[in-house]
Amino acid sequence: MSKDLSAIRQIRLGDELRTWRLENNRTLTDMTAGLKGWSAGRLSRIERALQPISAADLATLLDHAGVTGQEREDLEAFLGSGPPKQWWRDLDYSETITPAFAEYLALEADASHMLNYFPSAFPGLVQTMDYAKEMIGAGVDAPNEELIDAGAEVRILRQRRLTDEPTLTYEAYFGEVALLVAGDPDVLIGQINHAIKVAGYPNVSLRMVPLSAGRPGILASGVTVMRFPDDPDDGFVFVEAVGGMLPRRAGREVRRAERAFARVKRCSLSPEDTIAALERKLEELT
Repeated sequence: MSKDLSAIRQIRLGDELRTWRLENNRTLTDMTAGLKGWSAGRLSRIERALQPISAADLATLLDHAGVTGQEREDLEAFLGSGPPKQWWRDLDYSETITPAFAEYLALEADASHMLNYFPSAFPGLVQTMDYAKEMIGAGVDAPNEELIDAGAEVRILRQRRLTDEPTLTYEAYFGEVALLVAGDPDVLIGQINHAIKVAGYPNVSLRMVPLSAGRPGILASGVTVMRFPDDPDDGFVFVEAVGGMLPRRAGREVRRAERAFARVKRCSLSPEDTIAALERKLEELT
């Protein structure tokens, strides 16, 4: 039995199947007409990475469509990268996780390197439970207490990527305003102490963008860039927007985001100076 696809390969395969179909002027119905067990809806779900596909089923589809040679080899090369890390499916509240967030979680589980920028809060993978609840509760959607607790727990569980092998290389930036806007001061104290601890991990780089950096140090929204061992030349960008994170899959979007991160890095404090700034803030609060 063939292994399931990792999230990144499943998404890339879906993208490539759709690209081949459109370049060859085929509709979803054209591709699946007369093929037992297939439908336009099933192929659409595979193209959008909402449904996995086995090696045998992919071979059947490609045979039916007449895909041969190098094009076929390129498509089949996406198979066999190991089981998907869909750890959230066993949670009691997994049904509250939207398909878009599930895609983000699956990619995060597969990523080898991540860049994060948060203009006014500590990054999610550095947050404490209490701080996460404050942030989620202050969101536009105004979730109820049960959903706040569930969202905060997922945020904490995601942080295993920083400590469990293979560890994620994590480079995160946050604006100084995160130290100036707080609900419960005790929550902020706990959050700063935790951030200092996580900043000491060998695979983590935490940098604060000071207010003195001015406009060059500010991006218009939160941004996340993910890179993957199976796909070293490309990656994914997620841009924060009302209602969630919007994915950008094109390589040029990734490169554009990385140039923005390079600018932010030039404006930010070093990891050592960031820790010193956090320690000074603790002295003010305690």
